[in-house]
Amino acid sequence: MGGVYIGVGPEQNFHYIGKLRPSWAFIVDIRRDNMLHHVLLNALLVNAETPYAYLCWLFSLACEPLESEDDFESLLAAVAEAVPDERLFEKNLKAIYRHIENRLEVDLDEEDAPVIGLVYRAYFDGQLGLRFRSHGRRPMQHHPTYRRLLVERGSSGETGHFLSRRGDYTHVRGLAESGRLIPVVGDFAGDHALRKIGELVEEQGETVSAFYVSNVEFYLIRNEVFSKYVDNVRALPLSENSQFIRAYFSYGQPHPAGIPGHRSTIVRQKMERFLGLFDQGAFYNYWAVCVLDYER
Repeated sequence: MGGVYIGVGPEQNFHYIGKLRPSWAFIVDIRRDNMLHHVLLNALLVNAETPYAYLCWLFSLACEPLESEDDFESLLAAVAEAVPDERLFEKNLKAIYRHIENRLEVDLDEEDAPVIGLVYRAYFDGQLGLRFRSHGRRPMQHHPTYRRLLVERGSSGETGHFLSRRGDYTHVRGLAESGRLIPVVGDFAGDHALRKIGELVEEQGETVSAFYVSNVEFYLIRNEVFSKYVDNVRALPLSENSQFIRAYFSYGQPHPAGIPGHRSTIVRQKMERFLGLFDQGAFYNYWAVCVLDYER
């Protein structure tokens, strides 16, 4: 597909990047911890030539070599049988710090390094059973495990995780190796991050192919800064094919395209169409943003 991908949040961006195959990818998040998470993952991507090696790095596993990595279920079985190694964890973490400070040239302050260690420790402790959890809350059983995310299939019957598709992994890793997978600390409604990315995209002679916004627009509307965000979107180099990717979370009001039993719905929208509807005053609330005009 080419073009430039913009996204928000942690690893889920890699699934879209792997499928869309952009030339550049920027991950913009207001949380500095998210940037630290991504530089950790960058170290894993660069050091791991294959998805199997990535998972062994991710979980600090003493993995045995495989004759073939073509069958993903067999690969996962090998990961599940491998033994987490505390000494390997410490060795890997030191290598991750060196990668971040030397190759990425990111200066870690006294607060950054412990955050990276905490994130990496969460993978070690949780292994394939790791679930999402937010600060101060216990893991919820309705949140899928890491293993389930690896094997989950979409309506087409194909797996969606970037580690389950070798070509997707290779593309994401290639961006990381070439310095074109860039985490940014920034605010969608701020004065700098998206504007600067837009300038860089234009300098490269590219356009934004996809913008994964998750559910951030909900908070922008609630905080009454949605119009500033729209101005930033309008300043990006776009084409008629530029699209938003949204994650709508169903809390009492299911999305019309929602799948029974699922708490979130992924929808797409052409970015030029979004700007036109905004100018018409169509977006009276977040529900309108997500349901007035969408594609699956």
